[in-house]
Amino acid sequence: MSNIRSLGKDTLIYGIGSVIQKVIGFVLVPFYTRALLPADYGVLDTLATVTFFVATIFGLGIPGATSRYFFIAETEDEKKKLLYTSAILRLFSFSIPLLVFIIFSSQISYLLFKTEQYSLVVLLTGFLLYFSTQQDIQSNIFRFYREPLKFNLVTILRAVIFPLTGILFVVILQWGVLGATLATLVTAVITLTFAYFYFVRNKYIREFSWHWAKKMLKFGFPLIFASILTWVNSASDRLFLLHYRDLSQIGLYSIAGTFSQPVQFINMALSMSSMVILMSLYSEEKAVDKPETKALLTKIWHVYLSISITLALFISIFSYDIVKILTTANYLDSILAMPFLLFSQIIYFSTDLTGNGMTLKEQSKPYVLIMFIAAGTNFGLNFYFVPEFGFVGAAITTIISNILYFSVAYFWSQKVFYINRSFFKPVFYFLSGLLIAAFFPFYELKIGVHISLFIKFAVLISIMILPFVFNIIDIRTFKDFITEIKQKIKR
Repeated sequence: MSNIRSLGKDTLIYGIGSVIQKVIGFVLVPFYTRALLPADYGVLDTLATVTFFVATIFGLGIPGATSRYFFIAETEDEKKKLLYTSAILRLFSFSIPLLVFIIFSSQISYLLFKTEQYSLVVLLTGFLLYFSTQQDIQSNIFRFYREPLKFNLVTILRAVIFPLTGILFVVILQWGVLGATLATLVTAVITLTFAYFYFVRNKYIREFSWHWAKKMLKFGFPLIFASILTWVNSASDRLFLLHYRDLSQIGLYSIAGTFSQPVQFINMALSMSSMVILMSLYSEEKAVDKPETKALLTKIWHVYLSISITLALFISIFSYDIVKILTTANYLDSILAMPFLLFSQIIYFSTDLTGNGMTLKEQSKPYVLIMFIAAGTNFGLNFYFVPEFGFVGAAITTIISNILYFSVAYFWSQKVFYINRSFFKPVFYFLSGLLIAAFFPFYELKIGVHISLFIKFAVLISIMILPFVFNIIDIRTFKDFITEIKQKIKR
């Protein structure tokens, strides 16, 4: 029970930080959507897609390897050497793309957008990529040492700086895409500097370890290919939209993703808290079959499904009203993609919760084959769905490939780390939620009939019993979970 309580405490605290971090984006939505056109959002999203790809390659799989070996290092000094080695490897690896972005900014702008108009934006994006990767290292260090409160302090700093700089550069100075990129870069530099001097610098022993470097590179190398395939699966659809449609379609897709972020609040918070607890429990548990680890994994997954699907249903059911209030008419069509993106995030994170037997057994290579299957499916389907259905088609291919990814990873993980639990009940619950979520935006936008708020609330309340109907959680488990959360709040 102590592990569940620790998980509840850390998830709650990280959740607050995640909410603060993501709420920043929502705070800026009413301002940005009135100052930027969908095509401007398309430029920002396209550059984010490109930098995601670059980060995937030059990350060298180091983040995953660092997470794994931090808990294997036996002494505090070894942990600090490992963290320093990880930071140095990433500093050197990301110097290469930074130089490319600096030297060839005009060419990159023309290659992507058929104009050199965004050369300065591309240049700033190169610096943003460089500083963001270092920011990721620091976030992990807070997590490794289970310092969610300190992590949240840095998050609050970001929550103050980013909206202020965003409103200044985009709304007041009207610098458009350049202003939005500059606001993100300034925020990253300030928070990175603060986090380093506030906490992170004391977690390094400034001694490069070839021992840990070799281990991390060996473990991380297969993850590079898995990460590239992850990019193909989750981000390459933007390039299909850019080729077959236009920047406005990417902009609508981006807004749909923005309003789908509340599920990411949960994913991020649970990921940051559960990984540390699970790795520690797995390492400490003496029983060969690891029954406590397996029981905890199942309970986490079931509670996660209950909360995340309910949240996704709420956003989907009220998507028409939310987008209409917070944005302009130019962005209303984006609600058609929201259910698919919301449930894509749920099924993708479910893979992390149920397919992690391979990680626990230090088997990183199967991820490459599994993601190859999912990414190949996504890539192939995009040739049909994107030309036919635009950004909605891109969202549909994403959820299809993520469902396939989940299915293969789940059964593969069961082979190496078998857990006795139901598979079909959670899947039926997921699919039922997806059908209900997709109905409302399509009915209101395509049929043109607005559903009253009373009916929407009535439907939402009714479907909140679905986790109990499908026996995903029972009343006692739910009550215990709420009680533990309340106790942690009081403390």
